[in-house]
Amino acid sequence: MLTPYPQPYPYASPSACPVAPDPGSAPDDAELSCSMTLPASPRSAGIARQAVRAALRAYALDPLEPAAVQAASELLGSAWRMDPYGELYLSVRYRDDALRVIVYDGHPAHAHPRLAALCEARRRSTLRVFSALVRDHGGDWGVGPSREPGGGTRTWATLPHRPHQPHRPHQAHQPPNG
Repeated sequence: MLTPYPQPYPYASPSACPVAPDPGSAPDDAELSCSMTLPASPRSAGIARQAVRAALRAYALDPLEPAAVQAASELLGSAWRMDPYGELYLSVRYRDDALRVIVYDGHPAHAHPRLAALCEARRRSTLRVFSALVRDHGGDWGVGPSREPGGGTRTWATLPHRPHQPHRPHQAHQPPNG
């Protein structure tokens, strides 16, 4: 019989091409890596919230969702205020039991030290809620020059993963029988 398949059952034949695993058998240590470029617009924060929420749920990182969604929203809002006419870039990565949320904007670094200090103070003032959120979550954050070729500013937060601990009701001490 003529057939385009080398064997009667092509699904059983060995292949040099890797086969994607069944979604139910994904490794527990899967690393989340999601990024997007958004227009500098007040609407971009809402888009980012939806995207971060969906990515965290897809990777079963639900305990990080409230803090990460708020962090992405605050970072994008601040970046938009600093660069209202360019593009914003959001990156969300989970590795080594921590989530890193990074936003890049095109606001350039200032050469004059006092102007640079005023600009950084302005940016940090727009991130007061964000700063408290990250601190309360036990994380860290910072602002610095972008490492991207176009320059600009990079603002980031690291949020450690705290797996959900089931609530255990307090049990009264019971004396041993006997």
